[in-house]
Amino acid sequence: MTTSTTLPTSERSTDRWENESDPTRSPEIQSSDDVQSELKRYGITPVQLTVFDWDGYRYSNSRDAIAAAKRVAMPARSKACHSMMRV
Repeated sequence: MTTSTTLPTSERSTDRWENESDPTRSPEIQSSDDVQSELKRYGITPVQLTVFDWDGYRYSNSRDAIAAAKRVAMPARSKACHSMMRV
């Protein structure tokens, strides 16, 4: 017998952190100036991240993206030999 662990909408974790700065104010309503002011106040700095997109997948590491592309590009015979070597 399994029991449901789904929380009521009001108790979901996203509800707790989405409006963390001010529970009475929706993030969509905050002006850009308000957001910039809060970021500065708390010493939060934006950081740009590079993401590698390949075939609908996203990788934070370029070597992982290249490895995935190589696996698909590998000829069928090569794949069979490679899989036999792993046995």
